Amino acid sequence: MKKYFSLALFISVLLVSCSDSSTLSSSDSSSSEIPLPTLVISKVITATASRNNIIELYNPTSDTILLMGITLDFYSNGSQEITAQIPLEGTLNGESYFVLGSASNDIEGMLELMDYVHPSGILPYNGNDAFELVFDNRVIDAIGIKGFDIVFSGNKTLIRLGERSEYLPSSTYNQFNFISYLPDQFQYIKNDDHEIKTHEALYDGPRLEERYASYPFVKEGTTNAGGGGYVQVTNISIADGDTASFSPSGSFTGGSVRYYYINTPEVDGNYVRAEPWGYVASKYNKEFIMKNPSQSTFYIQSLLGESLKEVNNRSLGLVWVNGQLSQFLIVREGLSEDVSILYSAIDIAMSYKNVPYLFFLQYAEHFAKLNGWGTKGFPSNPEGEKSPDWNYSAAGGVGALATTDPIWQPKIPLPWN
Repeated sequence: MKKYFSLALFISVLLVSCSDSSTLSSSDSSSSEIPLPTLVISKVITATASRNNIIELYNPTSDTILLMGITLDFYSNGSQEITAQIPLEGTLNGESYFVLGSASNDIEGMLELMDYVHPSGILPYNGNDAFELVFDNRVIDAIGIKGFDIVFSGNKTLIRLGERSEYLPSSTYNQFNFISYLPDQFQYIKNDDHEIKTHEALYDGPRLEERYASYPFVKEGTTNAGGGGYVQVTNISIADGDTASFSPSGSFTGGSVRYYYINTPEVDGNYVRAEPWGYVASKYNKEFIMKNPSQSTFYIQSLLGESLKEVNNRSLGLVWVNGQLSQFLIVREGLSEDVSILYSAIDIAMSYKNVPYLFFLQYAEHFAKLNGWGTKGFPSNPEGEKSPDWNYSAAGGVGALATTDPIWQPKIPLPWN
């Protein structure tokens, strides 16, 4: 089970609460102001080597934009004041890109794609620095929140969510206006070739790519580390919302598997007591995801470089059911504690169409929070759902288990139903 710092969770909530889906266009300006250009930050690569950092802008309209007067303002190390500025020049035709990079960039062909070449080594940001696209002292578009020295784009390729013809700038940063692709995806600069673009594609979740079939289940040269490969198994039993048992197969020794990435609320056990939503998460896993095991196809995927076992000797892995990632389905219903906002080497190694599995989970969790579903509901969201397995007024307001057989239905039908 992953554990996360409370500060990271606080920051995650802050980034969402400080942000919204509002966008700026010429209609947002008062009649006495020059209309803001509809120019967006379309991609940000905070590269493994900082000399290769890239910022891409895009004009989604059919009109030519005069770039004079537009600046990129940078706020390093949590500064509230501008620490560096790049003034733009020239014009940008409709439906065209504008790429900024460094003269020291060593990615083949990248210098030829640049419209602005920074002369001093690297673009003035390193992944935890906010920056804004500004015109007439007004913010057109933004990455990060100035005054906060936290990771906004580090170790990622950020690509704006949606079809490029529908891009709209926003004066306030919302992390979910961008898709977190794997690092160093330079092949997507000045094109629209990336496959995961829309809310629908993200909300549909990842799939298990065939390339992982060539990965070993156990990392070569080890006996207890995952190689990222997968094996087909038979489901034997389901313990609760995030644990089930499977038959041995290949290098998988069989037995209890703890679902990596998630931590569902507890049901009563030898060492734990039930929590709100615990029996709902268990019901969802047992009666919906894992229903009719003889008619389903199961794969266990190991985690590249991660231990195959937890401290209590349970296996640790990803559970795929009928082509769907169980962890994603559970998070989408709001039935897990918050997933991590930080990317480890394991998270970068496990991806679908160059988008880490973890980002799919983060995105699904975001919408569960917006809807107040499951653990993202009451009491943190007073208008959100209350768990049907819990009596919130019992024990003087502390609450107590109401039933082990709650009445509950998924919000989103399973794709194989």
